[in-house]
Amino acid sequence: MHIPGRNPTIEALRSVHKVQTVFLEQDINQDTKITEILNLAKSKNAVIKEVSRKELDKLAEGENHQGVVAEARNIEALKFSEKVLQEKPGFYVYIREALYEHNVGAIIRTAEAAGIAGVILAPKQELTATIGRMSMGAVFHIPVYSGSLFPTIKMFRDAGMMVSGIETNGGINIFESHLDGDGLLIVGGEDRALSNEVAEKCDQLIYIPQFGKINSLNMSVAAAIAMYEHVRQTNS
Repeated sequence: MHIPGRNPTIEALRSVHKVQTVFLEQDINQDTKITEILNLAKSKNAVIKEVSRKELDKLAEGENHQGVVAEARNIEALKFSEKVLQEKPGFYVYIREALYEHNVGAIIRTAEAAGIAGVILAPKQELTATIGRMSMGAVFHIPVYSGSLFPTIKMFRDAGMMVSGIETNGGINIFESHLDGDGLLIVGGEDRALSNEVAEKCDQLIYIPQFGKINSLNMSVAAAIAMYEHVRQTNS
C-alpha cells in the first residue's frame, strides 16, 4: 500500500504496522514534518529513498503527496466475529454502502478521534490507499473490520446491545435517541435510505434535524454527528 502525504506517513510510522520504504522528493525542504518523518523512519528501520516528483506522482496515483509517499504492507480489514464483540465490547460503526472512498476515510478518521471501538465495512469494501489518505492515517490506529450486515446485527442484538440506523427523515430525533453505551450504528449510503429489511432489524431509527433548504447531509458528516452524540450521551 502506498500512503501519500506527510501526516498519513507520520501516523503509519507511529503505528505497529510495518513501513518498508519512505519516498521523499529530491531536494525537499527539511521542515519540522520532514525531520519527524526522517527520525521515525530511521527508528523503524525503514528505507529512505529520494526520488523525482514525477516518480512520486506515479506512486501517489493522483493523490496529493506533499513530497512524501510511504510504502507499507497492505492493511486488510479484520474479520468481525462474536469473539471480537465479546473481547472488545463497545460502540461500533457499520458503513453499509459507500460510493466514494473519501467518505469511508472521513468516517474512520472521526471514529478514531471520537474513541469509537471499531469501524465495520461491508465485505465488498476494501481498504485502499485513498481511504488511508482521507483518514489522515487513522486506519493505522483504530480497528477496521469486515462483516456482512445481517449477521453483524444479530451478534449485537444477541449480546443485548442497541442497534441504531441513521435515516434522512422519520424515526427518532437524534437528540432524543439512545446512543449511550455499547451498540452498533449503521450508516447508509450516499444516495439511498436504509432498506426496509435493514430498518426492521434496528432497535431505533434516528434522524438529524435539518433547517435549511437542502434536506441532505453528507454521509460522513451525518456519521460524525451521530458518533459525537454517542460521546455526549455516554459522558453526560
